[in-house]
Amino acid sequence: MIAVDALESIGVHNQLRLQFLTALRRRWSTEVFAQLRAEYCVAINAGHSAKTREDAAALIERCPTYPWFSWLERGGQKLKWRVITDIVAMEWSRLGAQFDSEQPSRVKLDPDLPLPNWYTAWDIHCQPGGVWGDISSALVYELGTKVLHIGRNNKFEMHRLFTETAVPNRKYRRIVDLGCGFGKSTIPFKERFPDAEVIGIDLSGPCVTLAATRSAQAGADVSFRQANAANTYLEPESAGLVTGTMVLHEMPIPALRDLFLEVARILEPGGLCRFLEFSRMGDLFRDAVMNHHAVRNNEPFMQGLMDLDVRRELAAAGLVGGHWVPFDERGAGIVAEYPARDEWHFPWAVLVAEKPVHQRVVQ
Repeated sequence: MIAVDALESIGVHNQLRLQFLTALRRRWSTEVFAQLRAEYCVAINAGHSAKTREDAAALIERCPTYPWFSWLERGGQKLKWRVITDIVAMEWSRLGAQFDSEQPSRVKLDPDLPLPNWYTAWDIHCQPGGVWGDISSALVYELGTKVLHIGRNNKFEMHRLFTETAVPNRKYRRIVDLGCGFGKSTIPFKERFPDAEVIGIDLSGPCVTLAATRSAQAGADVSFRQANAANTYLEPESAGLVTGTMVLHEMPIPALRDLFLEVARILEPGGLCRFLEFSRMGDLFRDAVMNHHAVRNNEPFMQGLMDLDVRRELAAAGLVGGHWVPFDERGAGIVAEYPARDEWHFPWAVLVAEKPVHQRVVQ
């Protein structure tokens, strides 16, 4: 059986290659980012005005370090995928064998599922070919997330923190994880709520296949299906919790509205909605840098989500109490406000909402 942690099966040489990529990202997010921020502050103190994100972005682009900062982000991301794709190809005889030998029974694939154009038209995250191609693309994606989180989420630490601090401790009949990827968010929910039926849903057949393999290796009784998050085919009012991690920012606004309607449809009255995502921080510098990140990382819909009036959109779908709550991935989880930090980081936030107890869906 292939180990749950893919890093354990790629050999020392390839582990060193990943360590180089991780070190490069760490240096970019600390020293290079700090220098860029210092130059921006010097410009502000010299009398340059930045009253909007657009003003801040223009000022950032004039900083001497900005070309290096932007090049390292984009170039590092492209280098990451090139190296990881090579690693997966080199180790395929071992890495790929698990899908033939494990034969996970708790995955439902839909080879005829139409993939939306907004999903296939972009190499999201700059991953060549996306995550919807052959099975190797899911393994490439899985290894890529280890570099993304600079080694801090190899054992799903952040996702466990999300389940522990953002989700009330109650009895859930069914938990649905939308955009589950390779199961990094789904498995922790089954660990925390072992009596709940946990279902992971993703557009990518390779991802749900890998997710089913990983959950079987972890001993987690989770089912996965390939489906559109806006059309899960689940029964109305059958879920006590609908959740997702880093999926909303990859969808255009019309698709988000359809997803919110589906969340309201499958939630039982009083059911909860919790999504770990990104939100504006109110710091013009960081918010402008995040806008730049969306462009360099092939995330065309990220800014739309971060500027969305989520309370209004969720209310239109039949969900109440929609709002963002800051999230500190370093260990605190849910926090009242974003803590001061020197390094670049994602503006993690939890989208919170629920379905009114009195509201019922007509099937």
